[in-house]
Amino acid sequence: MSKYDNVTKLDFAIFPNQYKNDNAKAPYKTGTLEMTKEFLKEMLEQAKSGSMPEIKVAAWRRTSKAGKDYENFR
Repeated sequence: MSKYDNVTKLDFAIFPNQYKNDNAKAPYKTGTLEMTKEFLKEMLEQAKSGSMPEIKVAAWRRTSKAGKDYENFR
C-alpha cells in the first residue's frame, strides 16, 4: 500500500501551445488544471491545521488518440 493511496489525486495535461507566435516570452506548452471540491477541501483542512498544503507532481509523456504528443501530470 502506497502512502498516497488515501489522498485525493488530480490529473491534468499540458499540450504544445497552438497559439505560440514568435514572441520569446510566450509559453511553449499550456493546459488547464481543474480542481475538484474534494481536493480544495483537503488543501483547506491542511492549511487550517497549521500545515503548509503540499502538492506532489509526477509527469508522463503520452500521445493522444488524435496523435498529439502531450505530458500528463498527476
